[in-house]
Amino acid sequence: MLACFVMFGMFLYNAQYLQLVLGLSPLHAGLWSVPSAAGFIVGSMVVSALVRWMRPAFVMGGGLAVAAVGFGMLVVLPAQDGLAWMVTSAVISSLGLAPVFTLATDVVVGSAPPERAGVASAISETSSEFGGALGIAILGSIGAAIYRSTMADALPAGLAGAAEVEAARSTLGGAVVLAGQLAGSAGAELLETARAALLHGLRLTAGICAAVLLLVGGLVAIRLRGPGKARAPETPGVAALPER
Repeated sequence: MLACFVMFGMFLYNAQYLQLVLGLSPLHAGLWSVPSAAGFIVGSMVVSALVRWMRPAFVMGGGLAVAAVGFGMLVVLPAQDGLAWMVTSAVISSLGLAPVFTLATDVVVGSAPPERAGVASAISETSSEFGGALGIAILGSIGAAIYRSTMADALPAGLAGAAEVEAARSTLGGAVVLAGQLAGSAGAELLETARAALLHGLRLTAGICAAVLLLVGGLVAIRLRGPGKARAPETPGVAALPER
């Protein structure tokens, strides 16, 4: 739940940074998210090899620590020319979170009696969706509050139109629209201030996410370690053969 909490919350900021700060089109911003998806694929494929040498708890704890490093990189995200930094951060985070999602489901379902495996799987899936919804709501609200606080007294003097000014104070998208309607240096000044406000919120939220991941990673490594050798997750849909 908490892994989805930070992941979905930062997805919200990544899209705004790519499109409204760096000025990429929706198509280009979407294409630059492909490396992150590839990171999830690679991370999921190496899980079976990792759990042959380490306990699943340690693999998940290590993955959460790696993801924390990726989110920590966003704390110092450059205001300009930060595309490579953002993409690298997303790839590292994906590589770290992929084993967590893969093994968490296996641990949850494997801990339940066979007749309640469906209930356990439903709880696992619901936790993911609930965590994603919480991440968008809570982390999005934190970023919005920081943006509005920064923009409260930062708008250039002499702007007319209460609706447009309020929109600029509320969201970066509103500031971009208003900046396009202003002549001279006022538009550039407004856009620079709004982008700096969003970046401030993004950096602080990324720091919160990194701290959450480190805390959860430590708890997973301590609380979920148990006796016995680590085992690779079973292939979905394939029943295990009885031992002889």
